[in-house]
Amino acid sequence: MFILVYLKKLLQGSKLDRYLRLIVSYLSPFYYRYSKKPIFNDDSKFIYICYGGLGDCILAFPFLKRISQNYKLTIFIENKFKDVDVLLSDNIEIIFYVKKNILKELKKYRKINKNYILIQQSPILEFILFHIFLKRPPTIGFVYKQNQIAFEGFPIEKKEIKTDNKYLKYSILEKTIINIASKNMSKQINPIYTSKYQNLKFTYVLDFRYFILSPTKDANWSMGFLDYKIYTNFIQKMIENTQLKPVIVGTREDKKIIDNILINLPSRLKPLNLAGKTGIIDLIGLIKQSDFVVANDNGVHHLSNFLNKKTLTLYNFSSYKVYNWPNKDSNYIFKPLYNCMPCVGKENGPFDNYPFKCPWNVRCKNTIDEEDIFKKLGELKWIS
Repeated sequence: MFILVYLKKLLQGSKLDRYLRLIVSYLSPFYYRYSKKPIFNDDSKFIYICYGGLGDCILAFPFLKRISQNYKLTIFIENKFKDVDVLLSDNIEIIFYVKKNILKELKKYRKINKNYILIQQSPILEFILFHIFLKRPPTIGFVYKQNQIAFEGFPIEKKEIKTDNKYLKYSILEKTIINIASKNMSKQINPIYTSKYQNLKFTYVLDFRYFILSPTKDANWSMGFLDYKIYTNFIQKMIENTQLKPVIVGTREDKKIIDNILINLPSRLKPLNLAGKTGIIDLIGLIKQSDFVVANDNGVHHLSNFLNKKTLTLYNFSSYKVYNWPNKDSNYIFKPLYNCMPCVGKENGPFDNYPFKCPWNVRCKNTIDEEDIFKKLGELKWIS
């Protein structure tokens, strides 16, 4: 897997990488024919591999939470997102992995467990490797396309999905899985779901009113955020026109970007910069106590929506139709000034939510400005 991760970084976005993924995607139906048939009994369980960013992981949590209320479930989560398990219940088995060792972890899992069904979240190349190392288990999910549920090992026809929204796709997948499981598997006794974060003590307990600003995107992406000056101007406008203090969050890798945002802010204006100082548990506490969250399409946007907090998401490169949550307090801004927008979220095949190099120098970073954000917050009556 270490070699695979290295080659992925080396080839990512190249023509060779694209051709390889297209070829594998084309050949995958022939491979998946050899998936094992399911054996249903009291030991049957589902397995889900969170593979991608923090947001991809959290977006699936409501669906996984509901599956776990009645059936045995194991979730693999990348070790760098370790504390995200506080959003889940104790009745879910969590296995943490380091990306370069994930195949070893899957091999170890299959030696201990003999009867499981893989829930597949994506048709990307890596999932064929996961399937091989799990010894070809029966598989349900987005095996070939994002708008189709496939059933490999089951005598069931593929099912087309009409919606683009990923949250709603998971809801349809959930109903499909529960329909199959209810006919073949015994439900767990007393299915009670309690999230562990509800009783946590948080590091940051702020004694003033504030909102969260998350102005960054995963470091693997060259797009996904606005021009520095737009965030700078927005912070200044919020401090000068509201009683809310901006609290800026980000990872250690984001610190340089956030420093570039704040360097042009007048010295008299003092937002709270917590870039590189918060873990996932800290973020949960900060989000829960805030008035609202303004974020790009990133992990904080998904975490805020999972916590049912008022969330305004700024979309420029990705599709709000795909990645926005259907919560009543989930809002967005998207101004498609160029015909290339959105460049992520349009494909159903092996390139869904896939970073690439923009040939136009990320021109969409100037499609939303501080006036747009401030005006939207006023329309929502989140500020007065």
